[in-house]
Order: sequence, then structure tokens, then C-alpha cells
Amino acid sequence: MRLSELGYDDIPQLSSLFAQTGKQPLLMESPTRFIDVAAIVACVHRLYVRSHGLGAWRADTLNDAFIGLFSLLPISASADVEIHVRLKPETWGRWYAIEGTHLLCRQAFDNVGLPRLFGYCHPDHRRVQRIMLHFGFRHMGLCEHRGQMAQRYVLDAATWRERKPVAAH
Repeated sequence: MRLSELGYDDIPQLSSLFAQTGKQPLLMESPTRFIDVAAIVACVHRLYVRSHGLGAWRADTLNDAFIGLFSLLPISASADVEIHVRLKPETWGRWYAIEGTHLLCRQAFDNVGLPRLFGYCHPDHRRVQRIMLHFGFRHMGLCEHRGQMAQRYVLDAATWRERKPVAAH
């Protein structure tokens, strides 16, 4: 798998991804209109410039097939960062979430130098909860996140360095 910065030419694929993944239990609605997705890409470009290591990246197979979106995003009104993964449904169960989460944790802790990383998921999304626990994220219970109830997880840098879970199978 390869991650690369988002560009405006990615808007059609992102729109399609957001429309397809609306069928799973998510924490937020995803825009699919061109103008709304373009605004997200513009916001991510500003984040690339000012954050030095945070952002959102498109994920492709080594054969250049688009598979999804991985991100490290600031949590509003705090100095904390959350991890986020969104994959095309046809790629679910193929270890891309594990591989991408490994790359994001390495970016967050080894490159950016974050002390901790947060993850949130819909209370019914058991697959995401298992992935969080696999990487050593500690479950912190239910909370409100982006206007909805969510399961909250935290992973500190020391735990990441101790565990360094295997990226792929």
C-alpha cells in the first residue's frame, strides 16, 4: 500500500468513497457533492502547510488502485490528534486498515513526535474497535464526538514503541 497527499484530481474518487461508506456505522455524514469535497481537500492542503506531518492521504495499492483515505487530524479546541481510516467496501477484510493504521501511528509518533493519539468510532463498529485494541489503544468509554456518541480510545507513544504491532499479515 502507498499513501500520498490529496490533490484536487482526487475529488471524484473521494466523493465515491464517501457515498459508498455511508452504509457502515460512522460518526459523521460525509459530503459527496464536488464543491463540498473540494472544500475538504483545500482544508487538508492548509493542514499540510501549517502542521508539519498531519493531514489526510489517499491510499492506493501497489498497482495504483484507489482503496481509501487515511488521516491524522487535529481535534478542535485541543492540542490532540485523532486517527481516521475510511476504506472502499470492496477492500474491507484485506488488512489495509491494519497496514494503514501502522503507517499513521509511525507518522504520529516517530515523525511528528506526538505524545498520544486518539481514535473514535461508532459504538456499533466492532471491527474498528478490534483494530484499535490490536494496536494497543486503551478504551476510554463512551463520549460525545462531533455531535454523536462514540467509543473513545487513546494510544500513548510509549505504548506504541513497546508494542510496535505488525503492520500486515
